[in-house]
Amino acid sequence: MKTLLIIDPSLGQARAYLAKTLLGTAAHKAHLEIIDNPNEAELAIVVGTAIPADTSLNGKKVYLGDIDRAVLHPELFLSEAKAKATPYTAPVAAPAAANLAKGPKRVVAVTACPTGVAHTFMAAEAIETEAKKRGWWVKVETRGSVGAGNAITPEEIAQADLVIVAADIEVDLAKFAGLPMYRTSTGLALKKTAQELDKAVVEAKPYQASQGASTSSQEGKKQNAGAYRHLLTGVSYMLPMVVAGGLCIALSFAFG
Repeated sequence: MKTLLIIDPSLGQARAYLAKTLLGTAAHKAHLEIIDNPNEAELAIVVGTAIPADTSLNGKKVYLGDIDRAVLHPELFLSEAKAKATPYTAPVAAPAAANLAKGPKRVVAVTACPTGVAHTFMAAEAIETEAKKRGWWVKVETRGSVGAGNAITPEEIAQADLVIVAADIEVDLAKFAGLPMYRTSTGLALKKTAQELDKAVVEAKPYQASQGASTSSQEGKKQNAGAYRHLLTGVSYMLPMVVAGGLCIALSFAFG
């Protein structure tokens, strides 16, 4: 049975990851196939305190369960989900949510934080999870401490309807010029993901890259590279002298 697994991000990154891993492992024994596309799901299992008001779940069997039970007894949890799931009908959408229901979106996003580790990847996962719950296509590029991960291609940018930037530092966004863009922080993207995606659809504005800033950044990189190159050149000239001095000292001890 094709099953959509929805875990509330507000439960905490560590607990959500643990529940996802344990339930994913137990799913095979329960004859369940975990998928990401809500439109193909026959069963939706929600781990959290409330079922999201998602119209893509209408008519599908939905089960709401507690995360502690999911972690402690994953196989029993899945058996209960299959037996107790009931057809779901989403509540009447509010005006803002109604705008989102006009059609699936193609969203590209960028996340970045000062250290490029924890919040960068946590915010990326939260955005991806919430977007998929809405039936949107999504790809999140992480600007981490080791560079860009899951890089967004020019083809994906050309097909995107919306750009979401969750960053606590300045990042190069020139490749998204002309696309509707909404900017927020990694903290809000992580803790208030649904609200931020709602705001992104309503408040996004076409992004215009600053040519001056881009040029300045490139010049700064060239200057830094030049200074580094000169420093290495000086070190290379000093190496023979250092080696010769070491040999002289060694010989003086040997024959002194």
